[in-house]
Amino acid sequence: MTSLIKHRRGMLRPLTLVVAVTALTFFFGSAAQAAESGLGAGVVDDNASLKKPDHLGAKCAVPSNASTSKVIAVNGAGGSKVTVDACEEWDGSYYSAISTTGYVGYNGIAAAGEKREGDGMTPSGVFDMGYGFGVKTEPSEFQGSKYVKVTKDDVWVDGDATKNYNTMQKKSDGYSGESMYQAPAYNYGQVIEYNASAKPGLGSAIFLHVNTGSGETAGCVSVSQANLLKILDWENDDNVEMAISR
Repeated sequence: MTSLIKHRRGMLRPLTLVVAVTALTFFFGSAAQAAESGLGAGVVDDNASLKKPDHLGAKCAVPSNASTSKVIAVNGAGGSKVTVDACEEWDGSYYSAISTTGYVGYNGIAAAGEKREGDGMTPSGVFDMGYGFGVKTEPSEFQGSKYVKVTKDDVWVDGDATKNYNTMQKKSDGYSGESMYQAPAYNYGQVIEYNASAKPGLGSAIFLHVNTGSGETAGCVSVSQANLLKILDWENDDNVEMAISR
């Protein structure tokens, strides 16, 4: 019995060595291949993580100074008609999750820094998206931290005002300005934080709101109500910017 065991062990040693060498060759060979291809050994032959999500379409034209992973890109080509894309960053580029036609000011989009009060133009640049508001009750699609259901007492201070310019205030507190109780335009809306420092004369009341069918705005960005609700839902509670380009 003793000699038989020794014989079997002697035969097992070469086999064990072959298996070990084969395993090491496979492991290090795979790691070397991965290194050459720029991949970690754990993702060899696994490209699932590189696949673009199904809900993303074509690449978006988003300015390089945009800083959030979600950007509403508004691109015009002259006039008041624009393309509005809800864009998400993926693999170093932005891709459209929602694309629709929208409208801007009746005098088009102003050059950077040239927007002025009452000029009928939409400001160009990259701006944070602010709180939501509307004549209607807060929609389920809105996930932001603040939504104001407006009343006939609410106005947006504009014109040549200096006190609390470019903010929503109450007529009952002595303020005047654009009525916020407007349907269907303000059924639902979201503040575009242009002129957040509220410097008088640079322009006020710039919103994303419902298109009224006129094909233009006084300086805001408008889309259909259905698409506005889709965009609000897409925003979720994330930080979102709007990039407006001529």
